Amino acid sequence: MEIVSGVPQLVLQPRGSTKDRGPQNYKNSVEQGIRLRDVAAELGPDLAALRALYPDGVARLWGSTPTNQVNNYKARALRDRRVGDDVLFYADMAFCARARILHLLHNPAAAKRVWGADDDGQTWEHMMALGDVERLEEPVPAVPILRQLGLGVPLRSLTLVSAAEYATIRPLLAAAGVAPRQPAVIAPPKMSRKRLFKALERVVDAFHGQDADPSARRLPLTVLWNIGQIASADGHPGAPQHLRSDLESILQRYGGTDGRPGETDLSGKLRDGGLWEIVSGSELWEVDRSGFHGRHGSDPRAVGADAPLIGFASAVTALLGDPETRGRAVAVLSSALPIDIDKAALLADVGLAGYDSASGVLDAEDTAGSEGDGQGPARRRAVSADRIIRNSAIVDKVKRLHGHRCQICDTRLATRYGYYSEAAHIRGLGRPHEGSDRMDNVLCLCPNHHVQFDAFAIYIDSNLTVRWTVSGDKIGKLRLHSKHPINPDNLRHHRRFCGRGD
Repeated sequence: MEIVSGVPQLVLQPRGSTKDRGPQNYKNSVEQGIRLRDVAAELGPDLAALRALYPDGVARLWGSTPTNQVNNYKARALRDRRVGDDVLFYADMAFCARARILHLLHNPAAAKRVWGADDDGQTWEHMMALGDVERLEEPVPAVPILRQLGLGVPLRSLTLVSAAEYATIRPLLAAAGVAPRQPAVIAPPKMSRKRLFKALERVVDAFHGQDADPSARRLPLTVLWNIGQIASADGHPGAPQHLRSDLESILQRYGGTDGRPGETDLSGKLRDGGLWEIVSGSELWEVDRSGFHGRHGSDPRAVGADAPLIGFASAVTALLGDPETRGRAVAVLSSALPIDIDKAALLADVGLAGYDSASGVLDAEDTAGSEGDGQGPARRRAVSADRIIRNSAIVDKVKRLHGHRCQICDTRLATRYGYYSEAAHIRGLGRPHEGSDRMDNVLCLCPNHHVQFDAFAIYIDSNLTVRWTVSGDKIGKLRLHSKHPINPDNLRHHRRFCGRGD
């Protein structure tokens, strides 16, 4: 269900002429209502939302035909009306009823089932689900109101009146006996981390449940791209944004498309593949499904005609502003990536470099890169910048305390001149981990377990049991040393990036 707050706008809605079957349609679909079971097949993903709004199974629906214009009264009304706005129905030079918008949907199939088509073959596909429909005891003369708003008489088109303009005609409505309504406020369910990861797991389940559908792989890619936008903005919430060429390039590169126009259109391809319900019905997203935003505030050529205005809900964005939550989300979604995808490259491309490794990544200035021909001494570069300085004394001390034995498997690798072990930072020093170079953030591991720990293949639970990430099966117990403390916060950070919540 959409979230509404603040002062409503006003939609002036012509009821339609007898020629257009306006009075008949109004009586059937607004006054009497439409039984949801009669149009369940056509409603598709909109059915769940309407069932929640109408527990008795009878929906009050009204629709509008499309327009080819970009900025006329009708186009602006279809584009900018919102859930929670008031509606005044107009007929015979008077306003005869009022209602409130509970839901907006764009569904040609359902509209055609409910109302058929007009003489031009168009149907009333831009639909409103209405609540609190009230027939006015005495029709309100429309002329004074239309003139106050600077509109022509008679009213010929669906028209949106701003909240400020709506306030100027309230005295006229009150004088005609129309009592003001309080703005609708629908509080969103509180989004917790538990709810967030349940929603992400449903995305993963949707992918695994539709292996034969090429569009299925686009779903986790799109979610990861949106998470990358948050990471790139340092976690500051942003407004929902259209799916432009940057996401399209990701989908073309990793989504198994052939690059043809429209192949990356989330609305079209996921709707065709049966995945649109997962996207539009999920509490992860704020989605405008009215079908008219594509011509507002952006170049209409940048997105498909039915491309959704989509972005994380504000509560989701806030939660994903935390790097650990983000890391766990990436780990959960990574399990839905096809095996033929280079995960490290993908994460780097969407702005999540380092999220696949416990070490993280360093800024470019921290390494000399791969320049040169590899001959002779390593190149040096004079710079003036902050550097991560690793404390080799700490690493050496940890290794000595454990006698170069792996804290997981107790293996000690003999070399010609002694023994070999590796120091693994639990919370990596690079981005996005930003860990500290302290003893309580270092483990002494053999090379095998170092690789597995760094790649998030294994993790250490709150009881210091080492487990496989995928199955959760026990590997062993982390061996401790009295002079080598382990920071549990760092272990928890590592678990989050393994996709574990314990």
